[in-house]
Amino acid sequence: MSWTEFYIVVSGLITLVLMLLAFPWLRRKNHAKADNLSNTQIVKQRLQELEREVQEGLITEHDMRVAVDELKVALVDESSFESTRTGTAGLPLLIGGLVAVVAGVVVYASVNQFSQVQRASDAIAALPELSAQLASGNGSDLGPEDVANLALAIRQRLREAPEDDTGWLYLGRLMLSLGQEVQAIEAIDKAVALKPGNTSHQITLAQALMTTGDVNNLNRAQGVLKGLLRSTPENDNLALMMAVVSAQLGDLENLTRYYGQVKDKLPAGNNIGQRLAMREQELQAQDGQVLVLDNSPIDESSGTQAPAIEKTTSTKTGFNITVNVSDEARSALPQSGFLIVFAQDANSENRMPAAVVKIPLQDFPVTIALDTDNAMMPQYTLDSLSKVTLTARVSADGDVSVSPGEWEGSQVTEVAPQNVKDINVMIEKELL
Repeated sequence: MSWTEFYIVVSGLITLVLMLLAFPWLRRKNHAKADNLSNTQIVKQRLQELEREVQEGLITEHDMRVAVDELKVALVDESSFESTRTGTAGLPLLIGGLVAVVAGVVVYASVNQFSQVQRASDAIAALPELSAQLASGNGSDLGPEDVANLALAIRQRLREAPEDDTGWLYLGRLMLSLGQEVQAIEAIDKAVALKPGNTSHQITLAQALMTTGDVNNLNRAQGVLKGLLRSTPENDNLALMMAVVSAQLGDLENLTRYYGQVKDKLPAGNNIGQRLAMREQELQAQDGQVLVLDNSPIDESSGTQAPAIEKTTSTKTGFNITVNVSDEARSALPQSGFLIVFAQDANSENRMPAAVVKIPLQDFPVTIALDTDNAMMPQYTLDSLSKVTLTARVSADGDVSVSPGEWEGSQVTEVAPQNVKDINVMIEKELL
């Protein structure tokens, strides 16, 4: 509905309210006129009766004049009373109408969220500019509010064109950047359903499923990648993704197969390659019943031992973050949930994370590797920052947005380019 249509509807409703308020008063006024006319007719009829009674000798001329004078006085008194009664209703009616209109406007404004409607309108107006900025590679300049407005504008467009698969895909990517993984997967699923043959849509869906860390989603991502690899088995990017998701699931067969396809093509010292190699060795040791003496945490969601955190001194920029909790926080933490660790620019108001890692909740302390590989947007990584705020948060629902009752801890530190720093973060603050 356009603003012009909205104003026309509101004007019509106000007119209807005023007519309903005025109708009883106009009806009473018409009744008063009818009563006056009826009384006048009665008086005329009585005068004719008096003349007939005089002619018949029933009353004298004097009695008739007295009766006529009394009738005239009564008629004048009644007319004066009706005039006074009807003349005083205008002011109360006007005041009542104004009160009703003001009350209606206040109630309507309070329940219809004009500010949210205005925000949606502004978001749609800003959509071309934000889209151009994103397409030009300046996505790192977009703040959280810009991203949220962009998502809102895309939603409004999708209401008008629900069959736009590209719009659903963009919405899913934006939801993923905001940490709303469930909504992101639903939107990307919609894009895939509209264009099931679009390979890029399916790859995006697999990537979104892999970011959740949920076993069911990882199994689904593996199924999507298997279908894509059947048609393009030589695609090394898909093979690498398949190796990563297989490593997360503890699937040694597929890890060995697809990592073997790409390991000779990865750059020397590649962080992902090193982790996949280590994970392959661990799974081979487990398969051969060889005891591996390390402190790697157990992934309760898959029942397998998670990869050990590699404290590497490679060319990556990042941190090895050891997260622990205070005694008060430990007693208040949920039985199940997620540990979210992210880095934000400490020198600006931009709250978009430059890197995020989310894992199922485990026993503390736990060490997390957070580096440039964990960037949410390729143009906005830890390499582009000089000082960051590292935050560790325990979330029951896995959403990076703040919810009451969650616990977190933060640490501000300098970024060491091409180096991985060891940092300790204590979770001790409850979010209200």
